[in-house]
Amino acid sequence: MRTGLAAKLLNRQNGKLVDNTFDRLYFGEGNLIAGIDESGVSDIAGPLVAACVILPKIEVHKDDLRIFEVDDSKKIHERYRKKHAEVIWQTAIGIGIGEVSPAEVDCLGRHAATRLAMFRSVLACRTTVKNKLVKPDFLLIDHAPGVYAPVSIAQKLIESGDEKSLCIAAASVVAKVYRDEIMVRLHERFPFYDWINNKGYPCEAHFQGIDSHGIQTGIHRVQRWPFRRTPNVKEETKKWKQRRQKWRQATERALGREIDGSLWTTNPPFSTASHNSNALPQTAPIIGTTLRS
Repeated sequence: MRTGLAAKLLNRQNGKLVDNTFDRLYFGEGNLIAGIDESGVSDIAGPLVAACVILPKIEVHKDDLRIFEVDDSKKIHERYRKKHAEVIWQTAIGIGIGEVSPAEVDCLGRHAATRLAMFRSVLACRTTVKNKLVKPDFLLIDHAPGVYAPVSIAQKLIESGDEKSLCIAAASVVAKVYRDEIMVRLHERFPFYDWINNKGYPCEAHFQGIDSHGIQTGIHRVQRWPFRRTPNVKEETKKWKQRRQKWRQATERALGREIDGSLWTTNPPFSTASHNSNALPQTAPIIGTTLRS
């Protein structure tokens, strides 16, 4: 175990760190106890990711085992978070990742998409113990409204679980680092949205990228705010209606350039002389992602 690395990392963190004192309350519930947490629920671009992490049943409060001391991923600086994730991957008994695409999030909604991500993470969390393939038999889950793992495994929902449970905190770190790496790779392709910094979160830098380059279909979650009006808000400012219109126009321009360098309007860039039944119509529609004002 890389206790030296862990001690170095922990000494550079501030605030209270989590050990497995809380987890030990549930050691009698199963042989392989897993923590589950998600990342990306509130974002408007990129996938929703959940992680399921099984940690060994040991007394990690002892000085020689401080390697396992982590905390809620949001409270750890990014450069240290990656080091924590490395330690977790090296020492966990099993880790499963569940990923839900932006299109699936749009189709299902946030709560159902989170349950699907957790379901997939549990299915992926398989490990070999004494030459036998096994799965977790008890789950500790960071509680959120409408969220649970839809599997036939006993589970406990814990308020602020990533601040109390070591295995949930470990899952939080793994899910966050995994998703952040996806967003960094997407930033390399689409740098104008500043995803390397905001990771798909709705913020002004992200909005400005949409202002100039439109929506990236398949990456942005277009069925929720800010791309659609929030259902429980009766009146929205004129500013947002105008901005959605601007996004639609920017998206149309971007897709038009991708096709042939201009928008398809009344003069499509192909011959329509044929009267074949398979011929394309003489007037092609403007292509764009539908935004509700």
